[in-house]
Amino acid sequence: MNDSHEELVHRLKEKLSLVKEGSAELVSKNIPFFEKEEGLDPRVKQFLEQETDPVLRRPMSHDDLEIIRSRKEKESRDLSSNIRMETKLISLEGRDLELKVYNRSKNTKPMLVYFHGGGFFERDERVMDNTCKLLAEKAEAVVVAVEYRLAPEHKYAEGLNDCFDSVRYVCDNRDEFGADTGRVGLVGDSVGGNLALGVYHLSREKSWNICYMSLLCPLLDLSDVSGGTRKMEQYDPGRDKELVRQELVTMRESLSFIQSLYVTDLEELDQPLVSPLRSKESITYPPMTVITAEFDFLRTQGEEFMRKLQQQESPVRYIEYKGMVHTFLKKLGYYPQAADAIRETAVHFREVLQNNKQNH
Repeated sequence: MNDSHEELVHRLKEKLSLVKEGSAELVSKNIPFFEKEEGLDPRVKQFLEQETDPVLRRPMSHDDLEIIRSRKEKESRDLSSNIRMETKLISLEGRDLELKVYNRSKNTKPMLVYFHGGGFFERDERVMDNTCKLLAEKAEAVVVAVEYRLAPEHKYAEGLNDCFDSVRYVCDNRDEFGADTGRVGLVGDSVGGNLALGVYHLSREKSWNICYMSLLCPLLDLSDVSGGTRKMEQYDPGRDKELVRQELVTMRESLSFIQSLYVTDLEELDQPLVSPLRSKESITYPPMTVITAEFDFLRTQGEEFMRKLQQQESPVRYIEYKGMVHTFLKKLGYYPQAADAIRETAVHFREVLQNNKQNH
């Protein structure tokens, strides 16, 4: 593991498997410089073996909430080149919300709205800042991150309404943000992917144009905490069986915890705005990037959603990172896959904008 971060990121860019199936592009990215190896990326394995926080290795409870919220990701770095961040407080009906705005300038730019992860109940501002700065730089766009209200203090659908109302506010006041509302994309990490789909659902009759979406390791079915058809046998951990199993079980059990925080009534779990994978409605989506990790318990949800998009002939670029786990995007600057995933989102967004421009 003596290769530099830059060399590893470059390797991920150059070494990939791409298959086209109808409206879908299926991309697989193996572990850089260990492309023929199975199991965990050595960086992930090292982290899991050294992890000593017992809260991360057992089912979470309400008593753990403040401990979890106070925890900060140490392995996250700013890889951007002096991208400026501003904080803006906006007044909505009955509440004030904070938005973080990255890369705003006097010149109008395309806009990406970013919804962070954290199980609906936490946020790590350092992780969000570093992700959004790099995304803004690579996409040559203004990025707006929404600090939506968190569970359990605010249940479904308060946080979702915050996300939707923030997009509406930014589009209605686009000159303040230097945003071109004809070129808007939504990006969501983990539960943020869930929120992004909800915002798109609520935005379909509105005047602004959401022309692109990126879902990063998204939570798409909160009703299925057992895994259902998504059995452990669907994961091939190779020689890292115990570490992978521990990671998958911890993630599976955390979904029950998220359920207890987010919804008031279990019947809400079947709502399309809570579990979009269960929606029976045929929705036409814009071009989309769906990114998954090989050893993420949510990976199979991403696969199912990709197939659903494929059946509807919606254009989708599906990328799976081998050897990775759910939280890999938090370790920007440490796991090269995190930087590559952000780059892939930015590249796809720019391609969509270019195609739209040529078609008009």
